[in-house]
Amino acid sequence: MKLKIKLMGWSAGLPVATLNAKTAEKLGVHTKDRILIKTISKKPKSISTILNVIHKGIKKDEIIVSSELKKRIGLKISQIVEVSLAPTPRSMFLIKKKLDGNVLSLKDINEIIQDIVSNSLSEPEIALFIAAMYKQGMTLKETIYLIKAILKSGEKLNFRGKYIVDKHCIGGIPGNRTTPIVVAICASAGLIMPKSSSRAITSAAGTADVIETIAEIEFSMKEVKQIIKKTNACMVWGGALEMVPADSKIIRVEKMLKIDPKAQLLASIMSKKLALGSKYILIDIPYGKNAKVSKLKALELKKDFEKLGKYFRKKIKVILTKGDEPIGNGIGPILELIDVIRILDPNKDGPKDLREKSIFLAGEIFELTKKAKKGKGVAMAEEIINSGKAFEKFKEIIKAQKGDINKIKIAKFKKDIFAQKSGKIKEIHNKKIASLARVSGCPVDKLSGLFLYVHLKDKVKKADKLLTIYSESKSRLEEAMKYYRDKKPIKII
Repeated sequence: MKLKIKLMGWSAGLPVATLNAKTAEKLGVHTKDRILIKTISKKPKSISTILNVIHKGIKKDEIIVSSELKKRIGLKISQIVEVSLAPTPRSMFLIKKKLDGNVLSLKDINEIIQDIVSNSLSEPEIALFIAAMYKQGMTLKETIYLIKAILKSGEKLNFRGKYIVDKHCIGGIPGNRTTPIVVAICASAGLIMPKSSSRAITSAAGTADVIETIAEIEFSMKEVKQIIKKTNACMVWGGALEMVPADSKIIRVEKMLKIDPKAQLLASIMSKKLALGSKYILIDIPYGKNAKVSKLKALELKKDFEKLGKYFRKKIKVILTKGDEPIGNGIGPILELIDVIRILDPNKDGPKDLREKSIFLAGEIFELTKKAKKGKGVAMAEEIINSGKAFEKFKEIIKAQKGDINKIKIAKFKKDIFAQKSGKIKEIHNKKIASLARVSGCPVDKLSGLFLYVHLKDKVKKADKLLTIYSESKSRLEEAMKYYRDKKPIKII
């Protein structure tokens, strides 16, 4: 059926189309069915999308499309397109094949990823693929195929230069905001760090969420190149670059499911590093009680990353770090940014643990790239941060990303939590602390979060302040207080 394009006029957050109820009846489709929209030209483009059906506000010869659909295949107002019921994609059978415990071929995985990118698979169907990876696992070969397929689905950033580096942490530790500090230190030393980061999946904040509090993080590939040319680095949201669109879609569904399969974790990290053209890659894997992984799992991941580095001919160094408790003081976008600035600014006093870890990671990068001799990397990183060069570089990057370091605000409402007895801090439960921050409004409410005053083994007296909960609404603050009382994330003995 030939229909005329009408634009929705706002973003739906995902590709979606709307038909008049009578038009839908003629086509034999219903709400939540998948339809195929195809352009009429010598080189037609097509895309599948989920359907919404309404009775008013749209003519029988029209189809309303979201801005995501318009952008994806370049649709214009009043353009005539062919609309039909989309067939069930073959990739659904391949996902079921994986669910049954079978190994997928490169062709199979390419087909699944292509259908994710072209919107032929709905979010519940993508969720099924994630569940299959989570339940059945993936072989190293399948993981390599997944990386190749994700990489193939988007654009690549090509830079000439010897020292193109990247670092990544697998996450799971609240407040562990080392990336902006490491980027600033390394870029000051002449290394090129095109850092693309994710938004938070299960945590209170991702690096992208933190930088977004004071600067823009969504840029075109051309704009990113200009920022890097000017500053040696960037800190942007990978989802906006269309480098690995399949990964962005999978991550969005993972966020809803709150699961992160190992194969997808490996593929997500590696595909982004390869798309950015990184030659040297440092991977930080925090392990321990209440961390994302145990030491045994961390060692397994280390081996996997090293094998992948060897396969793709990249110099990868994997560091295992202790992750038994949160790092720094701030947890949540703006509060983590405050920690970063307090560490970078030589006139301020930032959290010692976050400072030391950031300097250690930057030192490892200097030694990996041979910018510093073995054993001399930490001293080089410390000299850069103490001199204020890293802080100047950070401000330069923020300015290049249309930001302002003076934009910092704190949430309207706050509540202090005090120790109920004297003793020693026995546990600060990472997952419960992250959940508490999310209950307060993170990462959506950028000003919400927690400020921790204590760490493991600290001695406290009754009525000492343990943490402050910040929130943008009284109701969320009350919910966070209730969560704290119920879950007791901080234990004193």
